[in-house]
Amino acid sequence: MTSQDASFTALVSRTPFAWLRERDVDLLVCSELHAKAALADLFARKVGAAGPDLVGAWVSYSEVDGESDLVIAFARGAQKIIALVENKIATSFQPEQPERYKTRAQRWALVEGVARVETILFAPVSYMQKSGSQTFNHLISYEDAAEALKSEPDARSAFLMDALEAGVKAYAQGYVMKPDQNATEMWMACWQTANRVAPALRMQKPGAKPGQSTWLYFRDAEGLSTDDRARAVVIYKAVRGQVDLQFASTTPADLADWARTILDETMEVVRAAKSASIRVQVPKIDFFIPPEAQRAEMVEGFAASERLRGFFVEHRETLLRRT
Repeated sequence: MTSQDASFTALVSRTPFAWLRERDVDLLVCSELHAKAALADLFARKVGAAGPDLVGAWVSYSEVDGESDLVIAFARGAQKIIALVENKIATSFQPEQPERYKTRAQRWALVEGVARVETILFAPVSYMQKSGSQTFNHLISYEDAAEALKSEPDARSAFLMDALEAGVKAYAQGYVMKPDQNATEMWMACWQTANRVAPALRMQKPGAKPGQSTWLYFRDAEGLSTDDRARAVVIYKAVRGQVDLQFASTTPADLADWARTILDETMEVVRAAKSASIRVQVPKIDFFIPPEAQRAEMVEGFAASERLRGFFVEHRETLLRRT
């Protein structure tokens, strides 16, 4: 047997779910929902929608106060019932993540044509013991979803059922993101630095952090109203060396037009996911080395964050224009 033969043999004997990520499950569930079968019926019944009269399902919808893994809409006469879904296998809740889902639902409920908005945690049943889980309106377990899929005869549904069962097994075996000591120490150093050089950012004291947590959101910054926070946020993307003043549901072209007379030479308008940002470049921060050698870089990053916060407060009416 050649080495290539051995590699292929090892591949075909491996489960397709050797490294199952939450985003993978998001897309598989979205596909299954659009089939308007048993899984759509499970979600519809959970939120009290008759049907399932599915209007649509969307993956990874980002707003200034975070991202909904799935957004699902069901018809209710001429109106809609919306479900905002957080999917969890491995990672712990981000700071105030369940509460931000609740705030997002309250905001969506004000949209014309929306009858009701519900939040759902979709995860292995054991995950639902975590603090914060009960903040969601409804809990749907991987186990219940897999059971519902057993009634479907097609291979697509069977594949998702296998994926969900693999997710349950992965969680039971401890495939959970663990806090990283270096990253946690860097976050604490950032908090201390922010309190000293930019207190108006109102950075919250951090808890334990995983290694991939390297973006700092200033959602409670001084001078931003509740309505402002639904539309704009300052983000210090420390590992990239960028500070963004990010605007939800805004195109770069529109933002550049509104801000063209007020930007200074250090600011540029860029695309940011499904939004647009005014960006300032700053020194990068390495979250995996001690913070002591990076104090000057942190000071510069937080100074830029404070400058963009003040820039927004000064030019709020111009920056939040809608054409």
